[in-house]
Amino acid sequence: MFCSPTSNWRPLMTTVLDQTSPATTTANWNAEFAALKARFPHAKDTIVFCVHALMQSPDIGLDDLKAQAALHGLRVTGASVTAARRLMAEGNAQAPAGAAITAPAAQRQPRRVRAAEPPVDTEALIRQVVGRIQTQGAADSERLKDAVRKAVAILQAAVG
Repeated sequence: MFCSPTSNWRPLMTTVLDQTSPATTTANWNAEFAALKARFPHAKDTIVFCVHALMQSPDIGLDDLKAQAALHGLRVTGASVTAARRLMAEGNAQAPAGAAITAPAAQRQPRRVRAAEPPVDTEALIRQVVGRIQTQGAADSERLKDAVRKAVAILQAAVG
C-alpha cells in the first residue's frame, strides 16, 4: 500500500516503532543522510535510506521501512534493502573506527564434497529399458487388437 507524505494514515507497526525509537528531526535526518551519502557516494538515495534505517533498527520489517521511506518521499523495495545490507557488509571492513555498523560480514560456507557414486552396470540398465519398451509395445498392440475386434463386431452387426 502506498502512503503519500501528506496523508494522515500511518500503519500500526510504524506508529509503534516511532513511539519506541528516538525521534529524529529534519536537521538530524539531513545531516545523517549527507554523512551516509558521502560514505557511499555511488549508492542510490533509497539504498542509503535503507542503510540508515537498518543501522537504527536491524530487525525492521519491509512494510515499516516502506512507510518510513514514504515520509521522506522515497520508494523502497526489497532489492533496496538487500543492496543496503550488502553495502553494510562490505563497508564493515572499510568503516572508520567510530562508525556503527550492525550487520556482520557474510561468511562463505565451505563446499560439501560429493560422495562417490557406485559404478553403473550399463548392461543391466539397457536390459531394463528394453524390457520396459517391449512391455509397453505389447500393451499397445493388445489395445489395438481389441479396437479392431470391436470395429469388426460393429461392422458385422450393421451388415447382418
